[in-house]
Amino acid sequence: MKGLFPTSFRILGYALLVLSVFVPMLMYMFGMVQTDSSLILVKLGSKSVIWISLFFIFFAKADDEDEVTYSLRVKAIKFALIVLGIYYLVALAIAAVELNYQRADNSICIFYMVMNVICFEFLQQKRKIEKRFNRKS
Repeated sequence: MKGLFPTSFRILGYALLVLSVFVPMLMYMFGMVQTDSSLILVKLGSKSVIWISLFFIFFAKADDEDEVTYSLRVKAIKFALIVLGIYYLVALAIAAVELNYQRADNSICIFYMVMNVICFEFLQQKRKIEKRFNRKS
């Protein structure tokens, strides 16, 4: 799986991610979020920006893009799917115990994309360390 975006999109993705965390808090502090409808709009906007920024980070080309990077991206998706499955089963079990069935469906896709990014970044750092110490895996 090749990167879809230029390498600068990784930095843009991290910047958007930071903004999506702090801007809603600042909006609340300055009184811009006063009603339930504005809270819902802020929440939806924040989730949308998080989703877009995670896509930018995950699908940005690496500086040293090669076949290994492609395989790392595919591995990250596989690991994230496994973690997503475990997370979803645990969330369903907790929701069943608490009789709160909306809990299991909250932000599951964002969690999946976050796991993709974390796994990919970890695998890239691992590859750089192994390359530095000339290990073959």
